[in-house]
Amino acid sequence: MEYRKVFLLSVVVFLSACAGKNVEQPVTVEFEPVESEYPITIPFEAGVGVEREIKLSDIADSVQYVPLETNDKCLIDFINSGKVVKTGKYWFVSSNTRLYQYTTDGKFVRNIGSRGGGPGQFNYFQQIDVNEDTGLIFMLTTSGKINVYEMETGKFLYDIKIPDKETAQFAMLNDTLVATFMLNSSGQQKERIYISSQKENILNTFYRSDLFEVKSGTRWLMMSGIDRYMFRYKDLICYKEFYNDTLFVVTEKELQPRYIFDLGKYSIPIDCRMEACDGDWKTYNTIAAPYIRNQVIETDSLLFMPYNYWAGEKQRERHMVLYDKKAKECFSVPRGYIKNDFPGALPLRPATSLDRNTLVSVWEVGDIMKEAEKNKEADAKKKELADAKNEAEQIINMTEKAIKDLGDKVTDSDKKEAEELIEKTKKAMEGEDAKEITEAKDKLLEKANALATKVYESTAKEGQENTTTEEAPKEDKKDDVVDAEFEEK
Repeated sequence: MEYRKVFLLSVVVFLSACAGKNVEQPVTVEFEPVESEYPITIPFEAGVGVEREIKLSDIADSVQYVPLETNDKCLIDFINSGKVVKTGKYWFVSSNTRLYQYTTDGKFVRNIGSRGGGPGQFNYFQQIDVNEDTGLIFMLTTSGKINVYEMETGKFLYDIKIPDKETAQFAMLNDTLVATFMLNSSGQQKERIYISSQKENILNTFYRSDLFEVKSGTRWLMMSGIDRYMFRYKDLICYKEFYNDTLFVVTEKELQPRYIFDLGKYSIPIDCRMEACDGDWKTYNTIAAPYIRNQVIETDSLLFMPYNYWAGEKQRERHMVLYDKKAKECFSVPRGYIKNDFPGALPLRPATSLDRNTLVSVWEVGDIMKEAEKNKEADAKKKELADAKNEAEQIINMTEKAIKDLGDKVTDSDKKEAEELIEKTKKAMEGEDAKEITEAKDKLLEKANALATKVYESTAKEGQENTTTEEAPKEDKKDDVVDAEFEEK
């Protein structure tokens, strides 16, 4: 039986100028990274101990929510959130057995490929890559090849053989040149990245040095759907292992160090790895508990580093460290996500980047409902604050207009008192205390009503005096009347 789930993509577009700048209108100034020589050392260990609350509006221009269409042709069981890909026209989302193509507004287009052993088919696949310029989709399968499809039709075109079936992830250097990454699940996998051509010719190999012995000879696999070993930033292909402290840029000729993450006491020793424990989960759960595995997601202004502990009680806790590239500051955010103060209010914990300034999170509708219930009280407080500010704004506008319209009819002392209450109300509105705003607004409203009453009474009194003055001549005419007598004849 297939179960239907509904998913929502949360797309965050970051400020194109710099981090930490709040603007009323989206800025269009291109961000120019501060010139520096790579590699750059990131003080990750220090950042874990420095917590800073930031709002999404401090670093982002906008948030867009894209609900993915669900019908009988696209019954999604789950999404590998770290492997979502977007082009100018399409979204590509995947589980391990199906690749779904959607329009940018979430309308289902087609499934790419199908399960089986024929041309263009697969049993499982690891990852995809795309070339929007040439309109090609590349799918790394578990059968030692990369299937290539046409983006506009989904048609299978050809496959590319790869050097090793144990490949975990890959990236296309161009349409015929492939970089493939190998996990060290046996402890003795010397090759970590192959550079190969469409004809399976190995052009270069990059080796690892952190080898160890697994006595049983078993291959142990530590991998999840959110893991990102090979990914893109601008026109760069980046690579980072969880067991390695360095993020590299991959080229045909070399691995170029870009960032070195100083994990300090959180860096896991080789003998504490799950593979090195050779299936002894009890030991592993104890000795690996103090250490951290971190992802890296890069934008022009920030590095986002979601992380969790390898094992132990904290393993399921979510955390995140940020690095401000311009300020060169590293800090963690409370609860492992960035507070979203945009409409919709889903917190930001990015899964992957779509381009140099856009991140995406994947939400299942059931989780959204749980989040909404969890934040019900907070939402009520937000509504209370918004309502208090709106009411205060209306009273301020009404009072200012009344003072202007009434002019000299308002005494100087009353005008001064009203203006002071207006300023106090505006000051209260700059804060986040709904009670303080309401109290200031009520005092202003009381003064506005008193002012209106005085003006009304003054106007009414003037009206009575005017009426008396106008009627006086009529009473004089009554005094001049002469009674006439007449006689019937």
